[in-house]
Amino acid sequence: MNIKNLVNKIHSSSFQGCFSITGGGMKIIDYLFQTPGSSKTILEILIPYSKNSLSDFLSNNLDSHVSHIEAIDMAEKSYLRSRALSNNSDIFGLSCTAAISTNRLRKGDDRAFIAWNSKLSNGYKSVLLEKSRRKRVEEDIIISKIILNTISKIIGINEYLNIDLYESEKIEEYNY
Repeated sequence: MNIKNLVNKIHSSSFQGCFSITGGGMKIIDYLFQTPGSSKTILEILIPYSKNSLSDFLSNNLDSHVSHIEAIDMAEKSYLRSRALSNNSDIFGLSCTAAISTNRLRKGDDRAFIAWNSKLSNGYKSVLLEKSRRKRVEEDIIISKIILNTISKIIGINEYLNIDLYESEKIEEYNY
């Protein structure tokens, strides 16, 4: 499966969604918009990038940023926004919060949390990448491909892109 074919299948589905993305996974926007049909899938994409913007979006101040809790809260807000913007019953809210390669010293691992809410399932993925092994754009592409795979799963396509990870890297999935 390649990106264009998967995105075509996503755009051909009846599902629509709102996205909230911060810190990484931004290439997903390009993937979804570069293929005709994005207006059938995308209701809204928010990028609450600064801490103030993210706190305002979530209506709270989280103690831990780039966590599964933050991703779940973001996905829930995105799902509620989908409900407000669409009469379609096939809707979802999807979020990604990430800390990826940067030009400054940063505590913690390179990681991402991708969460979703839909009528079919609620869950999140934890992505752990080797710090300083890749360039920022390479990590962003990996996370964006994982987001595409997540959309494929939550809308029932169940076809996936190959994700090239190093042996120490992992993707874990949890349902709630």
